[in-house]
Amino acid sequence: MSQDLLPQGGTGKLGAGMADRDKTYIHLTSHAHEQSWKTEVIAESSSWICFNKHTHLGTEYDHYHQDRPHMTGIVENDLTREAGWIKERGITWLTPVHTLDFETTGASLWAKNETAAEKLKNVFHSEQPNRIYQALIHGSPEEDVFEIDLKLAAHPFQQWLMKADKTGKKSLTQCETIERLKAYTLLRCKPVTERHHQVRAHLACRKHPVVADASYGGDVLMLSELKRNYRFKKDRPEKPLMDRAAIHLEQLRFPDPDTGEEICLIAPMHRDWEVAFKYLKQYALVQ
Repeated sequence: MSQDLLPQGGTGKLGAGMADRDKTYIHLTSHAHEQSWKTEVIAESSSWICFNKHTHLGTEYDHYHQDRPHMTGIVENDLTREAGWIKERGITWLTPVHTLDFETTGASLWAKNETAAEKLKNVFHSEQPNRIYQALIHGSPEEDVFEIDLKLAAHPFQQWLMKADKTGKKSLTQCETIERLKAYTLLRCKPVTERHHQVRAHLACRKHPVVADASYGGDVLMLSELKRNYRFKKDRPEKPLMDRAAIHLEQLRFPDPDTGEEICLIAPMHRDWEVAFKYLKQYALVQ
């Protein structure tokens, strides 16, 4: 029997609200970058904790973008100095069991001990669709439900990016349409394999890049492109509704490493998604 630890708000039609509930937050601070992220703790147990990761924050150190802030560095520093959220939970060890891209938001699962880490990492490398992303893409796929089965390999000149390559690693993503919009589509994506940038690269290969994903050809989302007779403000440039890759890891499913019970975690959408969807619902729904 599975255990849904959060109400599944926002998983249906565009703009669906999430149920009211109590929330727990911690502050992740990078002193080197003079930035702090008020981060929701989605759920936790004695052996794991799950955060709702912000955009423009890496999960781990990025060899190709060494100046970017990342959660692993912040957590290691908080462990060393026994930050309040660490001390009150009695945490002495913490490591991520899967990786989210720098711009991607959503459920970020961390193990509190080595045994749990090994079990959970095995789950995410097991070629099972245990992660569900929501992605806003350009265009409209022909099918409502489809698979993208393309091998992926590192780009020969920009090795932090991925490209379709017959000599690459097996990569399979299952996709389902949530809502069709004017010039855009909201998808639910389940990666069966776990490859770097897999969902983003696969959608780009299908000529439907993720909105605002500049690395793979996605354009920013502008209100002026949605709203007829949009009035530009004098001497003030228009700000994008979405200026980072519009992809969010909404759901994780895994057996609890201590009890074996199936856990389902839901990560609520962040503020920029809510604002963008508000205007998409108002101006871009297909009648």
